Amino acid sequence: GSMSPSSYAAEVSILDGENEEEHRIFMNNVLQYGGFRLFQSSYDKDEKGTILSVNHDWWGTLVTYIGYFLLILGFVLVFLTKKTRYNSLTQKLKKLSVVILLPLFLSNPVFATDVIPANHIANFDALVVQDNGGRLKPVHTQTSEYLRKIYGKGKYNNQSATQVIIGMMHDPVSWSKEPIIKVSHQKLRELLNNSDLNSKYISVCFNDFFGENGHYLLTKDVEQAYEKLPKDRGQFDKDLIKVDERVNICFAVFSGGIFRLFPLPNDSNNTWLSYTSVVEFSGNDSLFVANIMPMYFRGIKDGVENNNWSSADSIVSYIHKFQARYGNEVLPGNWLNIHFPSAEKFDWLRCLETEQSKVDLEISYNKLALFSKLFMYYFMVGLVLIILLIVQLFNNTKFVRILVTTFKWLIILGFLAHSSGLIMRWIISGHAPWSNGYESMIYIAWATVLAGLIFSKRSFLTLAATAIVASLLLMVAHLNWLDPEITNLVPVLNSYWLMIHVSIITASYGFLVLGAILGLISLWLIIFTNSDNKMKLKNTLTELTIINEKSIEIGLFMLTVGTFLGGVWANESWGRYWGWDPKETWALVSILIYVFILHMRFIPALRSKLVFNTVSMFAIWTIIMTYFGVNYYLS
Repeated sequence: GSMSPSSYAAEVSILDGENEEEHRIFMNNVLQYGGFRLFQSSYDKDEKGTILSVNHDWWGTLVTYIGYFLLILGFVLVFLTKKTRYNSLTQKLKKLSVVILLPLFLSNPVFATDVIPANHIANFDALVVQDNGGRLKPVHTQTSEYLRKIYGKGKYNNQSATQVIIGMMHDPVSWSKEPIIKVSHQKLRELLNNSDLNSKYISVCFNDFFGENGHYLLTKDVEQAYEKLPKDRGQFDKDLIKVDERVNICFAVFSGGIFRLFPLPNDSNNTWLSYTSVVEFSGNDSLFVANIMPMYFRGIKDGVENNNWSSADSIVSYIHKFQARYGNEVLPGNWLNIHFPSAEKFDWLRCLETEQSKVDLEISYNKLALFSKLFMYYFMVGLVLIILLIVQLFNNTKFVRILVTTFKWLIILGFLAHSSGLIMRWIISGHAPWSNGYESMIYIAWATVLAGLIFSKRSFLTLAATAIVASLLLMVAHLNWLDPEITNLVPVLNSYWLMIHVSIITASYGFLVLGAILGLISLWLIIFTNSDNKMKLKNTLTELTIINEKSIEIGLFMLTVGTFLGGVWANESWGRYWGWDPKETWALVSILIYVFILHMRFIPALRSKLVFNTVSMFAIWTIIMTYFGVNYYLS
């Protein structure tokens, strides 16, 4: 239903003497014939020609893959063989007595608009809508995305996003006077004659963007901003473009045609349209599509004025039936039926299947807002655990030990909830939840806590530190420039390699982040060490340094394996291993930096705990550059 392809393919015939073979080539599906490999590269804009890249390197590929296999086998044997650095560190850790220390730095809203009741909104939320990227999702998801873009939050005056959006469509005059459009730049506020110039965050009414004669106040400035190249735009230009987008979204909502609710019958591209595109339909279908939404808003009016919502509820059920009739093949199905094909063999699975569709699951996921809540949960639990560990050092009573154990299990509980959220997102999207910036951040946070759990047997401090780091990662994930929207995959990512390569390489970031935070804590210990507490802190410092080195070693192995598997993916997708693009180059820089850190012990002058922990703390900037710098700065 969009101009963004989920895939594109070339239908080719191979003529070899008298033999003729038909083949289909598409992204991540290579044609191999007679030692040649043909890759789908791109296609002509008129869709009448295809562009293939050709590779002929059987021996080169074989030798290279054998080399990759031996590299990975060597890494695995490091953990299985006794006479390795990793095993010697483990033995040293077992001999240490566990002593832990860390220095401590230590009205009811008044509505000017009618509120639509929640039980009716729940029915409308469950309708399926198609977005501009072609994805089919519940209305609840789309309205949440609209309100976050307009207002910056998921609710307005305790009204849900769907209540707000339906209210705006039903009563645009009242809602155009509500301060709902987020404006942050001070110069913009001056253009809009807004008196509140000192607040960091304000919202402006839709009507405030228009003069007395109805002209748009930002027309000239918006045109000038769009005329500039992206690299030449200042912060005012960027904010102006964002605000202009919010005004346009409001205008589209007030116009009433934002919901693409109606599947076009017998359309091979599975296009869904709004009721304003009635000319695309024919016969009785066109009458239904043209009249159903005006009838719905009359039902809303009847509900608001007479508290009679039966008409509006009935119309929602008619739309449900229309969607089931013409869009059944592409509607988000029952997730148990999709992911467990043999579900019919088990009565309990079939019982669940009837009650929990992917639409219901996505609405539940939206309402839970699990990852934004986990940010504060991890932070508070991790902080309290650190305080308890300090208290335990000076007063190791049974009560304190019980509290420490309790908070350890609270972090584990948060980790299980975190895992459940990732699984839900996986089921909803249909692909592994690390395909974009937001998803990879919440996955790295998960991997960071996992790293802490792996080493928590020897050091609860490690677990507490990873909980704090995970909270910071989740906080970054929910900043404005990372979009939590679930999207369709672009063709090149629609591959099992997404699950293999990206999961390994981003999980490595969790272990390397753990190394950085342990390096920081160790430096604090060194700073606060004096003649009175030297013996007490010696074991703790040694323990944290050993865990730090083990964590970095695991992270480096995963980073290296992930990078080389990325080369395999590139070779399997478009016929080349390495192109020296910024992402590949900075991945290699990160590997080389961490390789040097782990081998500094062979240089006498760099063998101290102070040097090791210092460089492990600063080395994380190579990962930050690889992840944020390349993705969001160099791009």
